[in-house]
This record gives sequence, structure tokens and C-alpha cells, in this order.
Amino acid sequence: MATLDTHQSVTQLQDAGSSEPLAVAVVDVVEDAAGRLVGRDYLRAELHKALAIQSGIMLGLMVAIAGVAITIAELI
Repeated sequence: MATLDTHQSVTQLQDAGSSEPLAVAVVDVVEDAAGRLVGRDYLRAELHKALAIQSGIMLGLMVAIAGVAITIAELI
């Protein structure tokens, strides 16, 4: 994940006309928000886990349905 150079960001905001307290507050808010973001690799791993679980459930259901079909066929 990309990192934020807070000193450079504060300086850049001050150079654009912001007061130091405002620049520091804006950088703090952006840094906090960026810390809550998740990366593509995390999302990809979670998707793979979910698909693996779903595949396992589907396989289990198919086996159960096959078992029921075989039992019904034997009873007929």
C-alpha cells in the first residue's frame, strides 16, 4: 500500500495557502482514512476463500443429492 509523506503534504498545503493547523488536520484526516482502506491483495485473498467455501458447499450438496437419488432408485 502507498505511504503518505505527512511532512511533505503539510508543507504542500501550507504553500497553497492553508494555515499550519488546517494543513495538519487535513493530513491527519487523509492519513486516518487511508489507514482504513484495504488493498487488492487482501480483497483477492478474501474472494478466493469465499469461492473455496462456496465450492465445498456445492460439492457437499451434489454428493447429498446423489446419495438421495441412489437411495430412491434402490427403493423403486
